[in-house]
Amino acid sequence: MAHSRKINTKTKYFRRMWWFAPLTATLFYNKVTYTDAFSSQTTRSERIAILPGRTSYHRCSALFSSKPPSQPEFLKGRPSTPGFKPGQFERLTSWAMSQDSNRAIVTEYDPDGLWLWTQWEGTIREMTFSNVCISLFWALVVDLYAYQHYTLYLIATAAVNGGDVATLVDNLEWTSFEIPHSGDPIIDTFQSLNSLWEYQLQLTTFTLSFFVNHAYSHWRMTYFCTRSIQGRLNDLCMLITLAAQRSNNYGEVDGVTGYQTPGVNGENDGSNKDAKKLVKDVTRLLRMSHTMFWAATPTRSDGIADFHKTEGGLVGHENLPKDIEPTQFGPMLLSPDGLEMLVRYGQLTKGEREGLVACGLPPSQYAYVLLEWAGLRVMDGIEKGELRGGPGMTENFLRQISSLRGEYFNIGDYNAGRMPMAYVQVMEVLVDTLTFLAPLALYTKMGAFNIISTGLLTLFFKGLLELSKSFLDPFGKDGYSTHNINVDVLVSELNFGAASRWVDAGDSMPSETNVKMEVLDDDATVLDGPKLVKSNGIRIEENIDPSPIDISKTVSNEDIAGEAPLISFDVP
Repeated sequence: MAHSRKINTKTKYFRRMWWFAPLTATLFYNKVTYTDAFSSQTTRSERIAILPGRTSYHRCSALFSSKPPSQPEFLKGRPSTPGFKPGQFERLTSWAMSQDSNRAIVTEYDPDGLWLWTQWEGTIREMTFSNVCISLFWALVVDLYAYQHYTLYLIATAAVNGGDVATLVDNLEWTSFEIPHSGDPIIDTFQSLNSLWEYQLQLTTFTLSFFVNHAYSHWRMTYFCTRSIQGRLNDLCMLITLAAQRSNNYGEVDGVTGYQTPGVNGENDGSNKDAKKLVKDVTRLLRMSHTMFWAATPTRSDGIADFHKTEGGLVGHENLPKDIEPTQFGPMLLSPDGLEMLVRYGQLTKGEREGLVACGLPPSQYAYVLLEWAGLRVMDGIEKGELRGGPGMTENFLRQISSLRGEYFNIGDYNAGRMPMAYVQVMEVLVDTLTFLAPLALYTKMGAFNIISTGLLTLFFKGLLELSKSFLDPFGKDGYSTHNINVDVLVSELNFGAASRWVDAGDSMPSETNVKMEVLDDDATVLDGPKLVKSNGIRIEENIDPSPIDISKTVSNEDIAGEAPLISFDVP
């Protein structure tokens, strides 16, 4: 009998537990898929390899199938491209190459009070509109119930005391702003609730103030971290252009000296040093490292995802599903098709593309691969003599590139430790219960005015809570798009600094030599012009734009002695 009871107990246990099997299996599977480096950038349906539109039958089939569901392509480290065509990657490539900022990095404002009052998008009024409407409706229901209960209370009291109930009902009036009389049990209950609500009001006000301040501090730290990344990259580009070997006498442009290049203006020391190529390569690698870092960062404010639903976002947007996860637009650039497009536009070499794929690292690590390649290229240039500055320059460069690596990691670290879940939950509970109890607690003191008061309290308290959540989501990963940091602005600003500002400035240093003359093999007649005059085997190049020159006296090859082919004279 005991054995039979034991079997029955086990049977009942398994009969109860089989209901939890799907949930347990789902949680276990989700736990496994979360360990992927890119899992944070996918939706739940993508983690279990099920399309959003599939039915529960397909979900159960996928869950209990003997064959485990295949890992999504994106989770394998190679972003998939659902709905994309090759031409649509041109928009992503243009985004990666852009040097012009077409908007502010954060939402700007006008300090005028009237302008601020008239704004709707991105304000607490927009974020709490539905909550305020629900609170107003709830307060109205409370008032109507309290009035109905108070009416029944008066009628019952009159009937018990032997009063004329019919006359009382005919003469009963209730104005909108009437404060209910005491004695009604429901009013006494509301009065007791008011004492508790006032304590909660003080607690919520105190904790919400700190919560908003902490959330804004997180937003500011993230913003300044993005600027620090730009700063370190600009420092590196400036150091490279300062340390690059210079041309001995002349650059490729008249009147300036530029980076050392083999064979420019006849200068060649036989060492094949090419400082200009080094500058171009290193600055390009640093630019692409910065671009790929933001492409791999989950964001809805990259200039593509945030315009997708309103303005199409990508070329051929009519063929692109509107329910595509916005945070996947950036990683598309890191896919094989995206890398191939970067090669076509000259932002990567074919060897670099093959090296990125062959390294075996997921696309989220491409930014760090390019960063290390830039450092190795610089160290190689120092050994070849293409960079000058000695140990001091080497130490400074290594310190700056290490600092840049730290700033890269800070973005992910700030997001991972932005706020403990329990802190956010307790704030949500405090604010929600405060606004829920507000019409009940305020009715005994304000009457029907509690409707307006409840709406205002919901606007302020719920608005501050939602504002704090948006501060904790500076890139819109969780769906907040109000106060995002626009990544496309960061990319375009850095592209200009790395590709133009420092490189062009270093390659156009003014030269002290006014005219350069070289011996030509063949005689030539005099040509009037500001740039070139030839006479009897002499070529004269000028770095200014004077009036036409007439050289009356020619100089032959025999008149030039020794190694003095350069003659300077004043040009009228």
